[in-house]
Amino acid sequence: MEITGYIIQKVFKNNENGYSIYKLSLEEGDVVTIVGYLPEMSEEVLFTFEVDEVTHPKFGLQYQVKSYQKAEKQNKIGLISYLSSDFFTGIGPVKATKIVNTFGDNAIEIILNDKTVLKEVGFNPLQIERFYNELYKHQLTDTTLVKLFGYGFSPKLSMKLFNKYKEHTLMVLDENPYRLIDEVEGIGFKRADEIAFKLGFKEDNPLRIEAAILYAFNEYIFSNGHTYLEESELNKAIYYILSSSIDYSLINEGITRLIDQERVIKEDNFYSINYVKKAELSVASNLLKFNKTTIFDDKEIFDQISRIEHILNITYTDKQKEAIIHSVQNPITIITGGPGTGKTTVLLGLLMTYSFLFGLNLESPSIVEDIALGAPTGRSARRMKEVMNVPAQTIHRLLGYDYEGKFHYDEVNQLTQKLYIIDEVSMVDIFLADQLFKAIPNDAKVVLVGDKDQLPSVGPGQVLGDMIASNKLEVIHLKEIHRQANNSGIIELANRINNQTVDNYAYNSTDDLFFMKMNEGDIVKSLIALTDDAINQGYDLIEDMQILIPKYKGPVGIDMVNNLFQKHYQKETDIHLQNGSTRFYKGDKVIQLVNAPDKGVMNGDIGVVKEIYETTKKEKVMRVEFSDGIVQYEPMDLDELNLAYAISVHKSQGSEYKIVYMPLVRSYSMMLRKELLYTGVTRAKQYLYLLGDLRLIENASKVLNERRKTKLNHYLNENLEGNRELTPEDFM
Repeated sequence: MEITGYIIQKVFKNNENGYSIYKLSLEEGDVVTIVGYLPEMSEEVLFTFEVDEVTHPKFGLQYQVKSYQKAEKQNKIGLISYLSSDFFTGIGPVKATKIVNTFGDNAIEIILNDKTVLKEVGFNPLQIERFYNELYKHQLTDTTLVKLFGYGFSPKLSMKLFNKYKEHTLMVLDENPYRLIDEVEGIGFKRADEIAFKLGFKEDNPLRIEAAILYAFNEYIFSNGHTYLEESELNKAIYYILSSSIDYSLINEGITRLIDQERVIKEDNFYSINYVKKAELSVASNLLKFNKTTIFDDKEIFDQISRIEHILNITYTDKQKEAIIHSVQNPITIITGGPGTGKTTVLLGLLMTYSFLFGLNLESPSIVEDIALGAPTGRSARRMKEVMNVPAQTIHRLLGYDYEGKFHYDEVNQLTQKLYIIDEVSMVDIFLADQLFKAIPNDAKVVLVGDKDQLPSVGPGQVLGDMIASNKLEVIHLKEIHRQANNSGIIELANRINNQTVDNYAYNSTDDLFFMKMNEGDIVKSLIALTDDAINQGYDLIEDMQILIPKYKGPVGIDMVNNLFQKHYQKETDIHLQNGSTRFYKGDKVIQLVNAPDKGVMNGDIGVVKEIYETTKKEKVMRVEFSDGIVQYEPMDLDELNLAYAISVHKSQGSEYKIVYMPLVRSYSMMLRKELLYTGVTRAKQYLYLLGDLRLIENASKVLNERRKTKLNHYLNENLEGNRELTPEDFM
């Protein structure tokens, strides 16, 4: 819809990204609130806005601006007020009136077309130049934004482009729209390609070929987790993006240019992309920067461990004691082990030992100034806090990740705590590891905890695996299953899967593990019945139980199970929001699919739809409650969400659930691997149900993931040999 009026008040403006709130007086006299990514707007100009009507839960009816332009009908008084405003130097009401009386309602266009006409109203050459330049600069903002709207950019993205390139925005687009991929967050190859074709770029344009090569690199490493490619893999990835009609020699020339520009790195027949290699080199360098200082000897630490054993009424094994001692003495210690091996008990002992040795009070709010606990996901951070009784947060939050996607802490502005305990490190990719390790000061102690046998990170790299494999860092392997876990059917199965010893397994149910052999057609019905039963026993559908499925499509895929669960549990379906074929209702369990720092939610966060507002114009907004607060979603944001009655095993990493249901059907076979099955099984805290074709458990345990191609292990060893320091050339 369109609304037309005058700005009468600027309520709020974020100078960083242009997000603004204005009061607008409509032509018919009503005053409304408009919100959006807008420049400074004159109060004297009549504007027409294309808007969506939304209802804010606190502030009521608002209009979300999609685009705007100066209204075709600018009245005489408004034009005089505009020209005599603070936008222009030395143009008061008298001169402005004379300009409008002389040139009429089209005065601005006439002056911009020929500035010399200003002589007719008594302007001298200096006044002409100054007024023309000010008029041109202000008009340029509107002209540029209108043009960007025409390219299909959102107001937010349009303002981001204009804030970055100012008066050069359209020139940048005309010269090379593909540079936006590197320089503007939110622009990918496909969007840049669309713009380029609108501007007349051809398929074989060298700039397009270079951009496609870099895009192919990014797509491949993020899809497969590698940090470098072999030549055959690179060619395959490029041809997947570009038309096969493009001459191969042009692609080779593009690769050569990118190598010359040092954006692509070639070593033998391996290719890497500049920023990925930099991240791996940076992690290797920073892992070796920490100062090795031993303040306490073994006996002092051992005495404190004995004291803790008495307090907690437990007995640590020699290996667990070794883990605590090394964590206190060494700059970096890695503690790895599967379920039931006592990682959590070790960390609790470490925290208490450290606090006793350094005279810290773990119950004091100020403990966060000395000790930082972090994990990749909100759910895993909450679990740390519950078990340790010490504040914990996501790694992103620890590093000050802001609403614009920037980190506050880095190698220049470092963190200040002295002890860092990071859990679920298997989930940390090379980029987050780079940001983390360069932000931690050299004199700190770092304890990295994780299960090396779980799925690797979603992003590129295998940071935990490479650190362990390097044999250059202190690693404690916890292998012994402890008494309280010895009778767990879940843990026994997990270890059998991990050790690939599922052959001849009896598949007998235990107190916590249930095998349910059945036909594929009966699985969803059984899942609903099991969930109903759990709810009747007092378990919560949102918090306590989770269905884990490796595949989205198919009769027992994530999408179908979510759809059927929604139909079963949602009774009030009068109001909904829809994205494609997915509908959202009040009470739905949902998952965030991408990092959204502006909303304060991250990829993998699970929440529940609390409310859906419907305006008088049938426009709707949805409020979702996550653990850290309520987030509002408009229809344009719904690509960020999916239903979460069933989620993928990858999305469940870092989380534990009281009850886990895992269907097993033949259509999953191509995706079932030892690491995926092991990760899913170990998400269950109290009960695990495996339903379907149980033979797939043994089959999956025999198939390993393709090993990722990474260089962190190599760089750690290369950097240490001969104590060679990494030089600036290494990062080129």
